[in-house]
Amino acid sequence: MAKTPEHRTPWDGIIVTDESVCMGKVRIVGTRLYLDHLLGLIEGGYSLDDILADYPHLTRAQLQAMLGFTRDLVAAKRNRLKGEHHHG
Repeated sequence: MAKTPEHRTPWDGIIVTDESVCMGKVRIVGTRLYLDHLLGLIEGGYSLDDILADYPHLTRAQLQAMLGFTRDLVAAKRNRLKGEHHHG
């Protein structure tokens, strides 16, 4: 059964950036795993289960938070684009 939006895993506190760690790249807290790397794995055909097998210190909740963070970025970008008026 699919979870409803109100049951999504929040990403706040799980997805972090800190200029003094990993050159400020967006990563999963407590790790040096960058979101762009993990998303690249998914893009390349890895499943969440594949990633969890390769990185046993990660949890499914952390990967779900990564996807929620990405969803929120896309939504924010979409909202900014809706607000722009293109003339030409």
